[in-house]
Amino acid sequence: MPLRRPGWGSLGLRGRVIASFAIGAALVSLVLAVSVFTISRSYMVGQREHSAQRQADTHAEFLRNLLDNPDSSAPAVLGALDPPVDTFLLLRYRGDWFGSTPDVGPDQLPAGLAAAGSASTVPVDLNGQPYLAVTTPVSDRGDTLYEFAPLTELQATLGVLRIALAACALTATCGGALLGLWAARRVLTPLSQLAGTTATIASGELGTRLPDTGDPDLATLVASFNTMVDSLEHRIERERRFFGDVSHELRTPLTTLTTSVEVLGRHAHELPDRSRRALSLITAELDHLRRLLDDLLALARTEAGLHQDDPELVSLRELVTHTLIDSQRHTDLLTVESDSIVRVHKRALERVFLNLMNNADQHGGGLVGIGVQRDGQTAVIDFDDTGPGIAHADRERIFERFTTAQGGRKAAAGTGLGLALVAETLTAHHGRVRCTDRPGGGTRFTVTLPIPPADPGGHGS
Repeated sequence: MPLRRPGWGSLGLRGRVIASFAIGAALVSLVLAVSVFTISRSYMVGQREHSAQRQADTHAEFLRNLLDNPDSSAPAVLGALDPPVDTFLLLRYRGDWFGSTPDVGPDQLPAGLAAAGSASTVPVDLNGQPYLAVTTPVSDRGDTLYEFAPLTELQATLGVLRIALAACALTATCGGALLGLWAARRVLTPLSQLAGTTATIASGELGTRLPDTGDPDLATLVASFNTMVDSLEHRIERERRFFGDVSHELRTPLTTLTTSVEVLGRHAHELPDRSRRALSLITAELDHLRRLLDDLLALARTEAGLHQDDPELVSLRELVTHTLIDSQRHTDLLTVESDSIVRVHKRALERVFLNLMNNADQHGGGLVGIGVQRDGQTAVIDFDDTGPGIAHADRERIFERFTTAQGGRKAAAGTGLGLALVAETLTAHHGRVRCTDRPGGGTRFTVTLPIPPADPGGHGS
């Protein structure tokens, strides 16, 4: 199977919905943040320029009135002004330069600004700090007032605004992701229900259906799915009935044939050798056909959910021991690390154990051990044989009907339904069976069964 390249498609539907909401929120918040910052910056800078220009015009008018007096001197007039804190004044009067502070001189003016002499507003940098230079003519002789208003406070305000907008954009992005998570859950809830219902149906509970969500957009999907499951259930039920009817109908002629062969068998000593051999072959084939029908009937009952007894709590140690004794096998084959109490149909599980024991003897070189242990809330039973093992490609296939493993496991007079019956019975008990290699050689069939919750210590009530 080709590997999926990392990208948008690898996120899954939930991830793509969340990412879409988050990216959308990020883009919208980014556009809004940039727009708000741009408009706010333009407005605040404009207000600062207007304020500085108005202040400079006031100072220039004051200077005009004082400088018209012949007894006034430029330094004295400049000193009479009272500019705001951190605001510097520079006056060019009759070709000479006068400043409100020695830190500011004509050499610090931008190129061309000192010679311009016309009204203008230009941002400048003085001693590493941002200022707004306002140029205002004082007289027609070229006398000019240069006023430097600080922009530090404005820059700080814009910095705070920038941080606030970035925080708002980040918050909006996170909010978009959370909204996407909520939307993804709402959107995927029907799919999760569909997946859960499908899994339940796959486990054998064909009566499960999707509930009505009340959503008109999903009504068609729910109705179509339930109709499909209804059709599937009816088809499987028809096949089961046909399967069971055929098996039952075959019992009558089989019983007749078996009875006839038994009558012939009582007089086998009167028959010639060739006839006795033919009678022996017929007897063996009839016995195989009888076992095949028994397995077919048992499989049909299991698939239909019909059992010969009610489920009950049983000890796995006792059940395996009983099966070993009934099949005339040694009980020392059993090793119990931790016994468990499970709720099962006792006769059905006995048949599962017997089929696995017979499979080990007939195909796997002989049963060499059975282990019972516990893994959390799961009971584990291992059946070990000394055979050549089963190829990995066959370890799932052998649980299908009329299927045998390829390779070195020897053939025997089986029906081809034993392991299929094992798998179906365990599925009906919410368990499973798997085939692995036995440590040291051979094959291990592992049966797992759930332990009832009322069994917290490994010994159910």
